[in-house]
Order: sequence, then C-alpha cells, then structure tokens
Amino acid sequence: MEGLKEMLPGVYVYSISVSDSTSELVERKNSYFGNINDQVDYVCSKLQDDDIYPFLKNGFNAIGFSQGGQFLRAYVERCNKPRVYNLITYGAQHNGVYSVPGCGNDESDLCIRMRMLLSANVYSSFIQHHVIQAQYFKDIDNYEEYLEKSIFLADINNEREIKNPRYKDNMISLNKFVMIKFGEDQAVVPSSSPWFGWVNDFEELIPLNETIGYQEDWIGLQTLDKANKLEFLTSPGNHMQIDYEFFIEEVLHPYLDEPMDSKPDEDDGEDDGEDDDHHDDEDDDYDDENEDIDKDEDLENYDRQERNENSDDDGDGYLNSFFFNMQQ
Repeated sequence: MEGLKEMLPGVYVYSISVSDSTSELVERKNSYFGNINDQVDYVCSKLQDDDIYPFLKNGFNAIGFSQGGQFLRAYVERCNKPRVYNLITYGAQHNGVYSVPGCGNDESDLCIRMRMLLSANVYSSFIQHHVIQAQYFKDIDNYEEYLEKSIFLADINNEREIKNPRYKDNMISLNKFVMIKFGEDQAVVPSSSPWFGWVNDFEELIPLNETIGYQEDWIGLQTLDKANKLEFLTSPGNHMQIDYEFFIEEVLHPYLDEPMDSKPDEDDGEDDGEDDDHHDDEDDDYDDENEDIDKDEDLENYDRQERNENSDDDGDGYLNSFFFNMQQ
C-alpha cells in the first residue's frame, strides 16, 4: 500500500480489513471462516466513520483482490455510500467457483479443513454461515439447491426469481467496472469467473454475454456494457501474482489518477436522513479545524483541506482512491 501512496501523491489511499483486529493470523482466519454478509456490513459501517467518510464522500476508486473483488461489489450493490466511482477487481470469483479457490495442491491445515467441510455438505446451514468459500460456491450439479441455500452469491448476483432492483441501480451508477483475470490462474475454477463467465452443461467455458444473468440484465451488466462501462483485462501470471508494469500501464494511469469530472456521491437516493445530516455537520467542523492538524501525524499526514477542495472541484480535482485489501 505504501507503494501505491507514492504513485498517487496527494490522493487518499486506505486499506481496510474486515474486523477491528490487527493480527495477521486473525485476518487470514477471517478469509476462510466467518460470514461474508457480516464482513460486508462491517465495511459499510466502517466507511461511515468520521475519520474516513470526509475523504471519500464525493466518490472513490475501489480495488478488490481475489475474493475481495466480489465482496467489494457487494458493498456497491448493498450500500455504496460513499459511492464507488471506478470498481476494479483482480482475480475475483464474480460468478462463483466449483472448486476451493487456491487450495488445489495446498496441503495446509486450513485447506484440508476447507475441503473436508465443503465435501460434507456445502449448502448446510452451518457451513453456509461459517465457511467463506462455501458462500460463493456454485455446485454445477445442484443449481436449484444453490439458489435456495446460498446465503451470499445467489443474492448479490440477483439469481433468484425475486430480484433486488437496488443492486442493479447501484451497479449502473459506476463510471467503470474493470474486471481483471490472471492469464495463468490455477486457483479460480472456472477461469472465466473473474470476467463473470461460467460453464455450460458440458462444462465448457462460456463468456459473460452468453449467460442468462447478462441477457436478462440482473445486476446491470448489459446496461454497463452498452454504455462502454465494462472493461475486461488480463494480467500476466498466476493468481495474485501482480505484474507491476501491467498495473502501472493498465490500471493506475487509466483509472486511479484520472481527473474527476463529476461528483458521484451528491445524491444516491438511498437512506437520506440523520446519518447524512450528521456527516454534513461533522464535515463543516472538520474543515474549520484543518489549520490545527499536525501534518506529521500518521493517518492525517496529508493536508485535509487541500484534499477536500480537490474533491469538490468540478473539473480539476482527482478522485479519492480507496485500496480495498479484503481477503487476498
């Protein structure tokens, strides 16, 4: 993250976890065990904190790595306040998996336990509510059971008969939805999932535009596509082997340092009430106290007033960028 800060001087960069713990062991455990819905709720709440919200209130770029990509998309669909401008996902499993991600030849205790749990009954209530990978596992031989019992993926993909219109509305509000897959990815099965592809009845890979979710526009992907707001990129290497040159040329310059030409979070039509009033009051106080801030402080080492002025500039400012480091 420090490297990203250096590449984007004057831009607020923030990395978020899915709990208050600072332990790497706890965070790794959280990437395997827990409830994704609770983790997304935590992020929705965290971004409303008074020490974060003022920096992001006019819109921000968001990057999600691996399963953090679909979790970040869930933030957009369910919350999106503050609003995401460019959504960028690296190696995400947007359309699910039918094999444990990253555990192909891994014989670690965590992967062994994962395989045992998923092989037992992936759609049992206990496993669905406690095993992260089970919550975006799509059994190609038991689709109806998946629709009935999946507590996460079937919902955010709007696959059930009753659709949530807010999910589509929030997705089509994006400036760009950038989906990046790894060219030699051996962790994500099927390999088309990072681009929202899937497999047919013969387990042959099919692209996004041949899926029913695209054709019926369940979450607005067809709408985004027709507006030229979908981008499909391929990064060299295996899963989560980030190629520096590719990142600079294909991600950083096109999407993270572009000037902001609008204010995405002026009004999202959702949940306007006391929380917004609270933040408006806090923002006024926040700006008044800017001259007293010690620029050498750890998190506040930027000039906040300058950043807020840039965010409020209709043509010359730069988007606040948010590095979403969930579940690598």
